[in-house]
Amino acid sequence: MSALIADVIGVITGPAAAIARAMEAKRWKALLAVILLVTAAITFVTFPVTKADQARMIRDSEMADKLSDEQLASLESFTPFQRVMGAVTAMFFAALALVLSAFFVYLFYKVGGGEGLYVNYFAAVTQASVLDMVLGGVLKGALVLLKRSVLVQTGLTLFFPGLDFRSLPFIALSQFDFFSLWYLAALALGIAAFSRMSVKKSLTIAVFYFLFKSLILVSLSFLTMKLTGM
Repeated sequence: MSALIADVIGVITGPAAAIARAMEAKRWKALLAVILLVTAAITFVTFPVTKADQARMIRDSEMADKLSDEQLASLESFTPFQRVMGAVTAMFFAALALVLSAFFVYLFYKVGGGEGLYVNYFAAVTQASVLDMVLGGVLKGALVLLKRSVLVQTGLTLFFPGLDFRSLPFIALSQFDFFSLWYLAALALGIAAFSRMSVKKSLTIAVFYFLFKSLILVSLSFLTMKLTGM
């Protein structure tokens, strides 16, 4: 338990050394469990708000024309089992996101001359994810409950309140989330320390990874909005 607490505090106060140690020791299991449990808890607590917002979005979209009055009326209802399954599903996708993120981080850094195996980079991604998936997740969850809306911002979209959340500029700006950028910087510093490469080179590789990831996410989000008529 003391090692886990040290890992959590370390990635906040000294990310370079903490992430490098985790990579060296290939240590990720305890933090992965924390991330998944926190993700499940946040999803469970905010589930009613999420369902209500989804219902409003569907009623305001072209999808509403394809649903009956009974279906539209039942959009906000859910059972305890559905709420639990929502939390379990969120855990699954969080784990999948970590696995895929670690793979692409590993790929980009190996091309850039970084040392180590996939498991070293999975440990780095898991450790750094405490910043965005745990700290950022808890803050966003609290904001969702306070605002009674899932449309909370902790990034550049804060400075553009007039943008429609379905627009391409909003989706693009949403990638520049403050917690995600903190995560990226910590990851670059930790990998630089582990691989013994310059911080400048590590940050450059991290930026290319960020641009690649953002391009994929923006494209998928925008296409999903268009195809669903949201």
